[in-house]
Amino acid sequence: MFARFARAIPRSQLGGPPIPPLYRYTATGLGASMWFWIFYRAKEDGPVLLGWKHPWDH
Repeated sequence: MFARFARAIPRSQLGGPPIPPLYRYTATGLGASMWFWIFYRAKEDGPVLLGWKHPWDH
């Protein structure tokens, strides 16, 4: 019944406008910098965010 959904559709048949390489690389770079920032903040402030440590306790 659902076998038709299991087939992989080639990207050329999906349609849509072509995306310029500058947009793709910019989006990839911004996405990577976003995740690096999230992981950096989690490393620095993770215990405070999770409630394991209070910022006013030294």
